[in-house]
Amino acid sequence: MKRVSAGLAVSALALGSMAVTTSVAQAYDKAAFGFAASHFLNAKDLPKEFASKPGATIAIGDLVGQGSFLCASPGPVDGSIPNSFNLAPSVLNANVSYNEINKNVDLYINVDQYRSNTAAEKAFAKVGKDLKKCDGSYSGTSTDGNGTSFPYTTAVTSGKTPAVTVAGVESVYTNQNVNNAAVGNPDSYLSDTFTIFTLLNDVIISTQASTQTAVDLTPAQKKALEQVANRMVTTWAS
Repeated sequence: MKRVSAGLAVSALALGSMAVTTSVAQAYDKAAFGFAASHFLNAKDLPKEFASKPGATIAIGDLVGQGSFLCASPGPVDGSIPNSFNLAPSVLNANVSYNEINKNVDLYINVDQYRSNTAAEKAFAKVGKDLKKCDGSYSGTSTDGNGTSFPYTTAVTSGKTPAVTVAGVESVYTNQNVNNAAVGNPDSYLSDTFTIFTLLNDVIISTQASTQTAVDLTPAQKKALEQVANRMVTTWAS
């Protein structure tokens, strides 16, 4: 993919029909956008667990020396996080979100491109180590506007994803689950988010599903996420 040399652009793209409308915040690399637009998955390519209407939102740009978010160790919902980690800074970032029919689950795909395969390999070698630093659990209490307190638990786990292996390199994952079994608790801060990180040549692809509610991702949805990650490898490398 041609590298971005300027700022960020955000566009709405009907991936199925390839009809594009662009709203440009700053100058951007049209060739890089064109590559990303044609190499992200179409809505029709998604498993039924992430069935989406035609159309998606693509953002592309550089992160100005910053890396994409990787993980955060569990902590209070007020934002007091003991540790958080990002990917090594890339030279290009592209991401897509879809118009899911099931509004209880969101699917995101993020691609970070590095200057070379070697640079990407070095960045990926650090990913698994940093994910382990985020692992753990935290239990606390949140208070709503009426002064009612709700207990909650955040658990973060990570590991390898053998089902998504490229050139002998297994992908890795992180799963952050903020949950509360008490009846009547608000969903505003509850979620189950599962992210798979995959090394492919000079890029690291992050494939993420999130409920954004107290409902956990199902085993079928996590399996489908692996399918999305594998399909992204195929289409991005084509």
